[in-house]
Amino acid sequence: MFYSLTGKIIKKSLYGFAVECGGVAFWCQASEKTLASLEQWKISTVFTHLNVREDALDLFGFESESELEWFKLLTTVSGIGPKAALSILSLYVPDKLALCISAGDFRAVAKANGVGPK
Repeated sequence: MFYSLTGKIIKKSLYGFAVECGGVAFWCQASEKTLASLEQWKISTVFTHLNVREDALDLFGFESESELEWFKLLTTVSGIGPKAALSILSLYVPDKLALCISAGDFRAVAKANGVGPK
């Protein structure tokens, strides 16, 4: 699938961005941290994950490979889907998230929107 996209960021919203590559714009959902790091009308490289479902193809974009890998890891946890994983990554950079999990501080992770105590 797509590993990364390099192109001009032509639109940003609260939930994602569009990156134009070779005349085609791809819509990517993203964490708040990734969205904050991207500048509209600037050329950027984002790392991507294509989530395939029966009724949808959703593309997710990340500012770093580390954030992408954490997204993939989080979505393997029972009860955490792509939206919850983005919510967690909006609160914590990957290094901080690793510290919370290794310390057993699951309450910190549960602070993310859409993530419960389970």
